[in-house]
Amino acid sequence: MSPSTIEVASSPSELPGYSVSSDLAQFPVKVMLLPNRGRSYIATRTIGPQELIFVAEPYGTTVCDPWLNSGVCHYCWTTTQDRTTQVRLPKADKKGGRTPDTVMVFCDNTCLQRFGPDIAEAICKVEHNVRRTWSHHGAHLWRYETTLTPKSSTNAAATDPLAGTVRTAHGSTPYSALVLQAMSIAATQEALLKLSDQDLSNFLNCVWDALDGLVEQQESHIKAQTASVESSVAQQQNTRKQCQELYPKLASHLLKGNNNATVASRISDDDCEIARLITEVIYRRQLDPRETSRDDLCASTEPSAASIIQNERVNFADYRAMQSNELVLLRQQLLLDMTEQDPVHGRDQITKDFLEAAESHSQFMVQWRQLLSILPTHLLGCFYLYLRLRDAYLLQFVEEAFLDSPSRSLAAPAIDNTLFRTILFGEVANSFGIRDSSDELLGFAVFPRACFFNHSCRPNVEKRRRQGNKAREMEYWSTRVIEAGEECCISYGDISKGRVERQQRLEDMYFFQCSCVRCLEDEAIGQE
Repeated sequence: MSPSTIEVASSPSELPGYSVSSDLAQFPVKVMLLPNRGRSYIATRTIGPQELIFVAEPYGTTVCDPWLNSGVCHYCWTTTQDRTTQVRLPKADKKGGRTPDTVMVFCDNTCLQRFGPDIAEAICKVEHNVRRTWSHHGAHLWRYETTLTPKSSTNAAATDPLAGTVRTAHGSTPYSALVLQAMSIAATQEALLKLSDQDLSNFLNCVWDALDGLVEQQESHIKAQTASVESSVAQQQNTRKQCQELYPKLASHLLKGNNNATVASRISDDDCEIARLITEVIYRRQLDPRETSRDDLCASTEPSAASIIQNERVNFADYRAMQSNELVLLRQQLLLDMTEQDPVHGRDQITKDFLEAAESHSQFMVQWRQLLSILPTHLLGCFYLYLRLRDAYLLQFVEEAFLDSPSRSLAAPAIDNTLFRTILFGEVANSFGIRDSSDELLGFAVFPRACFFNHSCRPNVEKRRRQGNKAREMEYWSTRVIEAGEECCISYGDISKGRVERQQRLEDMYFFQCSCVRCLEDEAIGQE
């Protein structure tokens, strides 16, 4: 959601690249670019009170784990206790094995069909792998065996993958050069905080591309083994074993111990919830014949007019059009880490201990750990989630490669850091909580076309869940007369508190200082 908070548009200009299609033209709003306010919905005519002005469809959803066994439907988010009609996935093994843990629940087969049974089945397969226990046995002794690097690698790459190269949007670059390039941009936390948006973006691209190239090089050897049509059962078992061991070793070797972070053997429920949403978005993108290539994904942050809200159904171009909160979140979390550093040992001692653990490895690994030592713990958590997903997707890829007959389910998803960051940091501060009638949080969903409703502490629009078989959609209703050209605003949560408390909450959760009409009026009269 863009951090605009005014209530009346001041000479707005229509945002280039955004055209309203026939299905959206029925609504009396359009996306406009407001001076110093960002993108927002503006009334195209006078809107009466209690008028339906917009309906939004989600493109990525998840139900919080505590509610899975309560029968909350993953499609319509209603609760049903009638287990005779419920569909719980994954289904029990027909051979009489242990009933698997519930990943998704649907009211009945109708809701499952509307959600997409193939996508639901694929999400369950991924979550089974995401939740597996990582064993770190022997990980501390692992030095990137040369058997895990391509035969075409140079001698330097054979001793350490960071000496290899990674293909980025700007060509092939040595991993070591990416690490050193990042360090040349910022070598301390203080320097990192002072970077411009462009420099910080370049810094993060270097870090993520180095990580990507490293893991892709390791994956390539395993994937090459699956391509052998004559592989024996023993060879297949060996490949599966290498696959199962790869990411626990990588994560432990690359992340463990940095910034007091640890590499958990089991993923948390919170991480599982976001992994479920990311996987759904990837599969929906994968099934969309209109979706652009990865090169197009990297090329521009602004989709073309042909790819945004021009189709009847919401699509990945809509998702990509949302504001990414990667940079502002990193700054927030970095400042938090610096504020909460160990007062006894201090940051320098933590970094020193971490780097000493890397001395038994190559110079490249020392440089890598020097780089990671200045990053916030939250970003290390993002790396961990990313490696967890890549691990799950690789396991699924290997299993599908060894099937005797082609699977009728969806193919294993593919992901790189660009796609992962687009989905993850697009969801941050843009998703909507899904609540029941008693205000219990059931889950959350991303409504890409609704993210242009900005916040006001005196909103003129309220959102409501649709009822019946369209409960998955969100409706937006006017609460008073809205004049043509006036901004249509909702509230981002509780607005019953005082100005200071409201503004602090919005800054913490949505990364902006509210300056709506109500906040300005409260400030003018000294209202806290």
